[in-house]
Amino acid sequence: METVKEIKELSKISSNYDFFFIDLWGVIHNGVNLLNNVLEVMKNLKNKKKIIFFLTNAPRRSYVIRTQLHSFGLKEHLYDDVISSGEITWQKLRKKLDGVRKNCFLIGPERDYHLIEGLNLQVTNNPSNVDIIVNTGPWGDNDSLDNYKPILKKLIVKNPLMVCSNPDKTVVRGDNFMICAGLLAEYYESIGGRVEYYGKPFSEIYEHCYRKIEKKNIKILVIGDSLDNDIKGANEQNLDSLFVTSGIHRNVNNHNKVDKEKLDDLIRKKEIFPTFYTRELTF
Repeated sequence: METVKEIKELSKISSNYDFFFIDLWGVIHNGVNLLNNVLEVMKNLKNKKKIIFFLTNAPRRSYVIRTQLHSFGLKEHLYDDVISSGEITWQKLRKKLDGVRKNCFLIGPERDYHLIEGLNLQVTNNPSNVDIIVNTGPWGDNDSLDNYKPILKKLIVKNPLMVCSNPDKTVVRGDNFMICAGLLAEYYESIGGRVEYYGKPFSEIYEHCYRKIEKKNIKILVIGDSLDNDIKGANEQNLDSLFVTSGIHRNVNNHNKVDKEKLDDLIRKKEIFPTFYTRELTF
């Protein structure tokens, strides 16, 4: 198994990289507040002239996320761009529809409905008259997969394409775990459905970032709390990565330390390998 090195502070390795692709949920905030030390880390990276792209599987357009970050106290001068799975989804749907109006079944909370604004989609609640399913996640924060099996079984009869705008299966909001769009998409696939995923670890979100980078031969560090999305994406893009263990895989932590045996076991089982790991993001 590849050796994974622990670092206590990002400052120990930051000079080795030009760009930082940083996850939001579980690294920068928990859906409610900024996490500890975040502002200090961002200020130090910008003082060192580093470029910061926030790469997030949030099923919202980038401008919506920038507004949310501002409300949390993270101002725009502390980062360079936000690239979201929601933005990639909107851009891809605009090209896919190309003037053809289609009936759309929406799975997701009302706060995500802006994701179809400006697109040639007609929302329908009739599962037998659906051309495309736009899946942004559960309707309610306390829902389980079982709440969605009946409607997904109705939708599969005509087998419309599902567009999943958040490949995450779970996320931590505050201190509570909740299901995400990726879990619903996984079930839809398991009963024979067709799914297109936009976001990490899939290639489109990285290609979108690369198009924004003008310099050649730059070094990128990916920082995230999800082995399945952040670190797997980094592996597939041949990028170095820093795995933050205090997010969705927090069960590898033991009090204020990382249990290396548990971490190694998790990495071995998933066959996903970060370059570095840390309990939480500090500088």
